[in-house]
Amino acid sequence: MTRVSVLVPNYNGQAYLEQCLSSVLAQTFTDWTVVVGDNASTDESVEIVTSTGDPRVRLVRRLTTVSWVANVNALLSENVDSEYIAVLHADDWWEPVFLQTMVARLEAAPQSLLATCSARIIRVGAGPGFSGLHQGWSQGSGTCPAATAARLLVQRNWLRSPAVLARRSLYQRFPRFDESLPLVNDWLMWIRAATMGDIEVCPEPLANYRFHAQNMTAESTRENRWGDEMIRMARILQTEWAAGEPFPGARRAIAAGVSSEILADAGVRAERGDTAGALVQARRARSIAPGFKQRFLAIAGGAAIRVTDLPGIRLARRPAALVGRRLWSVLRPAA
Repeated sequence: MTRVSVLVPNYNGQAYLEQCLSSVLAQTFTDWTVVVGDNASTDESVEIVTSTGDPRVRLVRRLTTVSWVANVNALLSENVDSEYIAVLHADDWWEPVFLQTMVARLEAAPQSLLATCSARIIRVGAGPGFSGLHQGWSQGSGTCPAATAARLLVQRNWLRSPAVLARRSLYQRFPRFDESLPLVNDWLMWIRAATMGDIEVCPEPLANYRFHAQNMTAESTRENRWGDEMIRMARILQTEWAAGEPFPGARRAIAAGVSSEILADAGVRAERGDTAGALVQARRARSIAPGFKQRFLAIAGGAAIRVTDLPGIRLARRPAALVGRRLWSVLRPAA
């Protein structure tokens, strides 16, 4: 049995799969197994996997295409007996010391269910961005206590999947990734993990998350599906916490966090000229807003979006968006 199982869901990922697998082969920590779940690809993905020539790289081929979440869940059920598990999508990759760093942190903290680092977000034609729990946590590095991590994660999803190494016990304590939430199921899992154990936080960018036109993130953003899923995720957690909250006010906090994230997206859409999409998001934000301040902000945001779309006032979109962001930063719940 190897220490780490690396699960790689793939569907027609030949453009990126070789870089993904090479980044695992280059790890300074070598006690791992890679299992590529190929989701009935029609490109050269299978050939790329078999060409590695490394016996630690295994291939599982789906006969028919299933959802990517179902693919990951099947990998978790069929192929995992390691102490630690990582899910590395075919278009993402690691820096060479990712596994060494994450394993060491978990071994030093047996009470923690997962370890995470900063993720470098790669977008075509733009400089890299970064996302990680260290950005919201004042200490920034070390063991983030469960209660603190849960409070942070109900505000927003600081974690990116390639930046997480989890104990196998996490997936034994909870249901697998929720297939009804293809966009935010990882956020749901990280929140659930934080309600049960501490999180090890590394501020170094040791994982790379690729944002490109063909991935699900970009497609879902174009189709404006994020808001609806976030609301459904919040409702799931509120139901789970009805008998006991992980911290006082958690049910209200998840609603506030989701409302804020949706409203922030409404502002971005309005600034880009997507008035219809922005208004949909503003209505969604209002529907789940738990208090007067956020409901007021959602209503005011919707009104501003309509006004700045009128002929002759469209030039005011950017100044209005700037004012809206400042107001949002004041009224949004503190992390």
